[in-house]
Amino acid sequence: MIGDIMAISRLRMGTDGRGVSTLVTFFDCPLRCKYCINDFCHEDGGKSDGTVRGAYTPQELMEILVKDDIYYRMSGGGVTFGGGEPLLQSAFIHEVCKLADEGWQMRIETSLNVPWRYVEPLVHDIDEWIIDIKDINSFIYKKYTGVRIDNLMNNIYRMKKLVDASRFHVRVPRIPGFNTEENIEKSAAWIKRVLNIEPEVFDYIRPVCVNENKEDEEKKKIQEMMERYLRKG
Repeated sequence: MIGDIMAISRLRMGTDGRGVSTLVTFFDCPLRCKYCINDFCHEDGGKSDGTVRGAYTPQELMEILVKDDIYYRMSGGGVTFGGGEPLLQSAFIHEVCKLADEGWQMRIETSLNVPWRYVEPLVHDIDEWIIDIKDINSFIYKKYTGVRIDNLMNNIYRMKKLVDASRFHVRVPRIPGFNTEENIEKSAAWIKRVLNIEPEVFDYIRPVCVNENKEDEEKKKIQEMMERYLRKG
């Protein structure tokens, strides 16, 4: 079995759960979020920026992860799987979890918007589910991600029956131009009611994409050409 890995980032603190962690990110994602900072994770985007695809077996990945074993144990940290959407490679992650030490915290950062068959293999493997729900308003969700919200909703209702509430960390973002404070309050209230936990509300910072810079440069060039043309006329 091979994992299609985008990057392995070691010795991280305070960004992917408690303690020292190694973040393992995977290619591909079913969402097309407007402000995605890892757009190159998509199958079509991953080939355009020179990003090298990393093919690892579970054993090969474990050889890297185990290097920081002492840091995980001493800090209460471990391994965090991200992306892209890591659940698309849940079978691979399941094999990694079987090899991992029981003292490591195994976490996953996910949109949870995948068919249940991708979630089920990890229900008992993952210690912390870090879920970015975007917004529970189906119209806002579709407008921002480009896909329907159905899988996310179905998975949360199924998981609440199988996973203890202490293992959920749900994040509700403020998305500029998409959801309002009222929307955010409704999303947070829904999480409290359904999962009986306090969600984390945070701000999305819109990235300045390379493509946007290129578009601005092209517009500027066209404007300059028009101005020169008008002056000659």
